[in-house]
Amino acid sequence: MESVLFREATFDTGKVVLNYAEGAAAEPSLVFLHGGTGRWQLYSAMLADLAECWHVYAPDLRGHGTSGWVPWGYTIRDYVEDIRAFLREVSGPAVLMGHSLGGIIAVATAKACPDLVRALIVGDAPLDAATWGQFLQNDRVKLAAWRALSGGTHPVEEIESLLGDAPEGSSTLREIFGEGSPIIHELAERLYLHDPDMLGMLIEDYDNVAAGYDMETLLPGILCPVLLVQADPSAGGALTDEEVQRALPLLANPTHMRFSGMDHMLLYDPKGLPMVAVNAFLSQLSL
Repeated sequence: MESVLFREATFDTGKVVLNYAEGAAAEPSLVFLHGGTGRWQLYSAMLADLAECWHVYAPDLRGHGTSGWVPWGYTIRDYVEDIRAFLREVSGPAVLMGHSLGGIIAVATAKACPDLVRALIVGDAPLDAATWGQFLQNDRVKLAAWRALSGGTHPVEEIESLLGDAPEGSSTLREIFGEGSPIIHELAERLYLHDPDMLGMLIEDYDNVAAGYDMETLLPGILCPVLLVQADPSAGGALTDEEVQRALPLLANPTHMRFSGMDHMLLYDPKGLPMVAVNAFLSQLSL
């Protein structure tokens, strides 16, 4: 099938203006939240596939893409207020799907707004502040480097060159992806648009960012159907096996799918096994 074209629009929450993409009109609504340093276009192939059956909305989170910036305003609570307003005034009650940081926000939003979240899909996101903090700690050097390159202070071409030389394990990104890689260029574009304060808060003010993100507090209050899509922790996945074991008894209506050998970016491929699982979950919902 041909990809569904998206239109872009803006929505003023009263605190920040969010840019968002919207698919062709259809029912019911599905709102997708991208990961940290992302933007909606990063998932465009997957979103186009979903939009064949769902009224898809995909906002750029505050500080990301072409949404507005808020000085030192990137706690989970801030994001939840944005998405609460979006669900109330733009999409209406919806299936809420998030990857990585978007999954964290989706979990917290589902607890805060049970009347607005019909089902929840969590794509390889930590479910507790402690494990999320450890995941970020492992990437602390990378986050600091990205913070220094973000915010529009360097031309995209310069960011791309510096990223290409950045170490990734025992290699550089250029050695992994090749000279002129569109992956490196796309990351450079995202960092050019990105608010450095978002990464700064993760590095310097994490306890404030993650305050209240506790699965024993949040998960028992989520009564809608939930799909946990887990990457392989040994391949760089962010959702740990221990978290899943703790989480499943706390959720009223959970489904869990673990994909061995797949890394944290497992939702990008619209035809990959994780998205096959997502579509199967969506097809079984009674909305």
